Amino acid sequence: MNQVKDIMTDQVFVVSPEATIDEAISLLLDHRVSGLPVVDRDHLLLGVITEFDIIDLVYKADIEESLVADYMTKEVSSLDVEASLDEAANIFCNNSIRRVPIVREGRLVGVLSRHDLINFVREVRRSTAAV
Repeated sequence: MNQVKDIMTDQVFVVSPEATIDEAISLLLDHRVSGLPVVDRDHLLLGVITEFDIIDLVYKADIEESLVADYMTKEVSSLDVEASLDEAANIFCNNSIRRVPIVREGRLVGVLSRHDLINFVREVRRSTAAV
């Protein structure tokens, strides 16, 4: 059975909870991603900051001074690196999220996106059609 570690992205852009919202916006735009895991110095997953979190700040003043820790989503669905792709599919089907942080003992080791999972389905279909 395939596991999330087989198809996850292990090169992940992250942000510190002490970073400013302005810094998070720059990371999102510069790296063309829709969300960033928030981690501490030991790479422990603390939350995520997404485009949706930032869009909520449109009418707030001084976002340049605001910290990621104050606006990040703290209740985050994550998966262990050994989790099955079925578990990942369930998370995507039951939640309106684009990516799932992948952890080992609470430390971020990767991210699995809906795109990664859909690409895996396409590759499996192609390989079975070729047989």
